[in-house]
Amino acid sequence: MTPSTAPRVRGVHSLQIRFMLLVVASATLLALAAATIAYQLGQARALANSRSSVEALAAAVEKTVSIGVYAEDEVLLHEVTSGLASNELVDVVEVLSADGRAIAKGLRQGAREDTGATLLTRPVVSPFDAREVVGQLRIRLNDAKVRADANQEAYTLAAAMAGQAALLALVLYLLAARMVSGPIVRLADALRRMKPGAAERLQTPPRHVADEIGVLISGANALLEANETALRNERRLRAEVEAMEARYRQIFDASSAGIFVLDGIGRLINGNPTMSRVVGVPMAALRELGEQDFVAAVFNRPELVRQMMADAAARGETVSADLELVPLGEARRWVHCLISVPRDGGNTVEGVIYDITERKSDENAVRHRAEHDGLTSLKNRDAGLAVLARFVADARTRRAVLTVACIDLDGFKQINDTHGHAAGDAVLVACAERMRAAVRRASDLVARLGGDEFLVALRDVGPGDGVLSQVMQALLEGLAQPVRLASGVEVRVGVSIGVACAPLHGSDPLQLMHAADEALYHVKRNGKLAFALALPALASSTPA
Repeated sequence: MTPSTAPRVRGVHSLQIRFMLLVVASATLLALAAATIAYQLGQARALANSRSSVEALAAAVEKTVSIGVYAEDEVLLHEVTSGLASNELVDVVEVLSADGRAIAKGLRQGAREDTGATLLTRPVVSPFDAREVVGQLRIRLNDAKVRADANQEAYTLAAAMAGQAALLALVLYLLAARMVSGPIVRLADALRRMKPGAAERLQTPPRHVADEIGVLISGANALLEANETALRNERRLRAEVEAMEARYRQIFDASSAGIFVLDGIGRLINGNPTMSRVVGVPMAALRELGEQDFVAAVFNRPELVRQMMADAAARGETVSADLELVPLGEARRWVHCLISVPRDGGNTVEGVIYDITERKSDENAVRHRAEHDGLTSLKNRDAGLAVLARFVADARTRRAVLTVACIDLDGFKQINDTHGHAAGDAVLVACAERMRAAVRRASDLVARLGGDEFLVALRDVGPGDGVLSQVMQALLEGLAQPVRLASGVEVRVGVSIGVACAPLHGSDPLQLMHAADEALYHVKRNGKLAFALALPALASSTPA
C-alpha cells in the first residue's frame, strides 16, 4: 500500500471518537451504579429514620398507654392512638390486651389497613410491676411515604452524579483531544505522506520534546532508519534463504532414512520419499494421510508411538524404539524409530525411521532357536523354567492357583533302540503336538525338559477344578494313541504324569517340580499310564 492510498482514520474507527464513546459509556454506567446504590442507601436510611421516629413516639406514650391498658380506659387509649395515627409515617395504631383483645385502634386519615406494611410492636407492662405484661402496642408504618422519601433522595443524588459524570467525560475528552489524539493524528498524516526508504524524518513540536509524543516521534524516526536498512538487506537474505531451502530439500528427499513431521495429534505434516518406500505407501497416498491419524494408519501399536511422543516432550530428548508397522499382506515389517519434540518448534513432532525388517527377522529367529527345542518346537528347558517362574510369581501376586505337571514317556527307549533315532524323533514330535492340543494354547505352557521328559503348567487351575481332570485325561488319551512311523509301522508309548498345585504343594518352582516328580514316581511304581496328585493327598486315575 502506497502512502497516497493509505486509509485515513474516520468515524468510529477514530481513536479520539472511540475514547469519547468509552468515556461517555463509563460515565453512564457509573451514574447508573451510583443511582442504584444511592436509592438503596436512601431507602434503607429513610426506613431506619422512620422506625426511629416511630419508636421514639411509642416510647413517649409508653407510660400513658400502660396506665390506660391497666385501667382499661378506652377514652384515654383512643386519644393516644389517634394522636400517633396523625403522624404521616404511621398508618394504623392498635392497643391489645394481654389476651389479644383490641382495646383501642387509630387509623390515619386517608390510610388503608395493609397487612404487608412494616409492623412495630412493643409490649405494654404494668405501671406498678415492670415484669407484668398487660398488653401490646402495635404500630403499622406508612411504607408508601417512606419509599417516596427514599426515591426523592435517590433521584436527587443520581441526577447530581450523572451531571458530574457528564462534566468529567467532557473534560477528559477535550484534554485527550488536545494532548494525545490531535498530535497522534498529525503524526499519522506525516507518516502517510512519506515514501518507504526516504531520507525524510518527522519533526518534533517544541511542546512535545520531553513527553510521550516526543518519544513516539523519536521511535518512529528510528524505525524509518531501520526500515531503509532492512529494505536493502531483504533481497539478499531472501536469496540466501531460498538457496538454503533448496539444499535442505535435496538432503530431505535424498536421505536414506524415512523422515516425517507430525502435528500434536499425530497427523502428517510432511514426509520424504524414503518414508513412502519404508511404510509401503505411495507418496500421493502418504500426503492424503495429512487428514487422518498417521500414527494409527502406519504403526501396528500406535499407543507405543504416542507414549514415545509424550516421553520426548517431557524429557526434552530423542526417544527411540523398534516398532512394527501395519502389515501389508502377511509380511511383518519393522523399523527403528527416533522421536523428538523441538522445544521451539511449536506443536510438532519430528521422526526418523530405518527399515530393520531383515535384522528383526534374524533376531526373532535367533531368539526362537535359543528358547525352543529344535526338534519339537516346544519351549526348551531353560526357557520353560523361566516361563514357569513367571507363572508362579504371577500366581503369588494375584493369590491365584497354578498346576504343574511333569510328564515322562514310558517305553520310549525301546522304540529308539528298536526302530532307530529317526523313529524316536518322530514319536517325540507327535507327542509334542498332542500335548499342545490338550492344553489351552493362549495361557498354558508345554516345554521339553530333555529326552522324553516334558513339563506342563496350567494357569488358574487348582486341584479341585474340573479343567485339571479334563486336561490330564486328554494328555493320557492323546499320548496313548499309536504313532505311525515313516516305514508304516505303528508304535505306542506309555505315559506317567505327576501333578502339583500351588500354593497347596509349594510356593516356588523348585518345590512344585519336586512334588510333581514324587507324584510321577508314584505313578511309575503303580502301573504307569495314569496321573497322580502330589502329597499330602495322593490320588491316581487311569483311563477307562
